[in-house]
Amino acid sequence: MAQSGLGTLLRKLREARDLSSRELGQLAETDHTYIYRLETGEKQSPSEEVLGKLLKVLKAKQREVEMAQFMLNNDVNPDWVEHVLQSDMTAEMFEMGATMRHRGAGRPDMAAIEARVRKALEDDDE
Repeated sequence: MAQSGLGTLLRKLREARDLSSRELGQLAETDHTYIYRLETGEKQSPSEEVLGKLLKVLKAKQREVEMAQFMLNNDVNPDWVEHVLQSDMTAEMFEMGATMRHRGAGRPDMAAIEARVRKALEDDDE
């Protein structure tokens, strides 16, 4: 099954804390198989309570919390999530890129989406 954006975020945060899904499950009082299913995209809509527990144990930064909350109700390309996590982009920029519409047959690469978001915000400042 294809990974979800939320699953990608949770996996990246878990790996950054050097936790197994079983350890995260114990600390967050959540079944580790459910965490695995979230990470792989098999499950996609955890409750806000479960998501909050996971993010607390993972010591998510405010930007990451806002990204996760956005993804509770929005499907986001996992590649975009990874790209944003490796950048200095804000949660607002993440949401802009995640909801951006693309013309033509192919989707732009993640750097192109970031450039469009930054340009849009730059134009707003003028």
